Amino acid sequence: MRIRRVAFILSALLITPLISTSPAGAADKLPTPPKQIATDLKEEYKIALAEFRKEFRIYEKKRREINRLFKGAIGKALTDTRLANPAGQTQIQKRRKMKAKQNAVIAATMARDAAIEALGAPPIAPTPPAKLPKNEKSKGPKEEKTPASKN
Repeated sequence: MRIRRVAFILSALLITPLISTSPAGAADKLPTPPKQIATDLKEEYKIALAEFRKEFRIYEKKRREINRLFKGAIGKALTDTRLANPAGQTQIQKRRKMKAKQNAVIAATMARDAAIEALGAPPIAPTPPAKLPKNEKSKGPKEEKTPASKN
């Protein structure tokens, strides 16, 4: 009696994966045609590309403003150095003036670098969708042309 029960349970476990549980459920799902998938992917790519371009323009505008401010600070440091050029300068005064210019340039560079870092990484362009494979011609045996016989 016990052997029959074990045999029945064992055979049920072995047969269960072979029996299809929902053949009707598989027929309800219609496969989407590849052409429709490709057009959907193209539309998604176009939308993502438009969004990327918009974000990139904003990023570039902010970056240009940071660089404009940097160039202004460098120009001011150079102008101040040029204007502070009295006739009878000693070597120590010249070195102090050059050191002040160098410090102004370093401060402007650090400010620019911090502003660009705070701006973050530039937006990343979306990747275009993969192209669908074209229908290939059959690769069966080709007929060879025979030369025309001369009679």
